[in-house]
Amino acid sequence: MSKRGFTLIELITSTAIMIVAIAATCMMLIEGQRFTRNSEEIINSNEGSRVAGEFIVSALRIAGMGAAAGVWINNAGIPRLISPIFGTDNISTEGFTDDIWMLIPDRRAFQDNNCQSGSGAAVSVVTAGIGPLNVSCSQSLLPALGPTPAMLLVTNFTGPAVALTLPAVTTPSDGTVIGLLGYNEAAISGFPPRPFQVGDLVVGLSAVHFFVHRDSTGSHLYREMGVLTGASPPSFVANTVSRILLQRNIEDLQIAFGTDPTNANLPDQYVYSNGFPDAAGLPVRAVRVTVVATHDRLMHKADNSLILTSQPLSIENHVVTAPMDALRRSVYTRRVELSNLNTGSL
Repeated sequence: MSKRGFTLIELITSTAIMIVAIAATCMMLIEGQRFTRNSEEIINSNEGSRVAGEFIVSALRIAGMGAAAGVWINNAGIPRLISPIFGTDNISTEGFTDDIWMLIPDRRAFQDNNCQSGSGAAVSVVTAGIGPLNVSCSQSLLPALGPTPAMLLVTNFTGPAVALTLPAVTTPSDGTVIGLLGYNEAAISGFPPRPFQVGDLVVGLSAVHFFVHRDSTGSHLYREMGVLTGASPPSFVANTVSRILLQRNIEDLQIAFGTDPTNANLPDQYVYSNGFPDAAGLPVRAVRVTVVATHDRLMHKADNSLILTSQPLSIENHVVTAPMDALRRSVYTRRVELSNLNTGSL
C-alpha cells in the first residue's frame, strides 16, 4: 500500500473545488429564500385584495333591503330622505381613494323564531300612527340582556322606510302582549312624514362606512359603524362610532355606482358614476368594487437589489403617476347587482 499523501497542488485544487461547490450551494439557498419570501408577499397581496373586497361585497348583498325608495332620517329636527347606499369619490386626504356608506338591516331579521329573546327577528307594527311604536314583540330586537341595535328600520317595502335611532323598550313584550318601543325621534313633530301603518316591519339597522385610511403604519381598510346624524356630508353621532381595521396594506379602494335611468333592467346599459350622493334620487342598481392591495416587505433579487417591476395602478377615475417600486399589486374587482334596490323585484 502506498503511503504517498496529497501534494500541495492537489490540496489547493480540491479546496478550491469545495469552496466553489459551497458557494454555489449557498447562492442556491439564498435565491430559494428570496423566491420563497417573494412568493409569500405575492400570496399576501392576492389574499389581501380578495379579503378586503369580499368584506364590502358581502355587506352590499343585503344593504338597502326594505329601503328601495329611500330612508327618512332625522336631520336636526327636519326629515330628510336619503339613499341607503352612497359614497364619496377621490378623498384627497386619503390618497384619492373612495369610500362607501350603507344602511344594512340585521341579517337575522327574517328568521322565524317566535319572538325568541335577542334573535334579531323582525317584528310588526300593530297600531297605526306616530310616536312610540306598538309592536308584536320587543325582546327579539331589544332583549333585556345582551347587545341591542343602535338604530331600527321601519318598512313596508313599497314606500320610503324610516330610520329610528337609540331605541328603547317602554313596555316589554314576549309576543303575548303588545310591546311599546321608544326612540330618539318620537317627540319630533312631523317625523316621520308618513304615519306608521299596521303591518310595517321593524328590523335592526346598522349604518356602515368602509374606507381606506393612511397613517404611519401604512394604508389599510377600515369599517366604522354608528348612528347617522342625517346631515350631509354624512357623519356619525359623536360617541356612537366603533372602528375596526379589516385588512392591512390596502393601497386603493375605488367604487363605481351604476344606475338605470331608462329603467330598462339591462345591466349592460347601466350608467356608472364615481361617487354617489346621499340624498335620495335615482336608486343605485349595481356597485363595482375595486381593491388594490400590496404587502409588508419589499421584493428583492438574490443580490439583495430591489425588483422594480411594479407601480401604483390607475383605477376608475383615479389616475396615478408614480415610479416603479418593489411592491407587487393585486387587484380585486367585483360588480354587485343590488336586487334589494330594484323596486321591480319586490
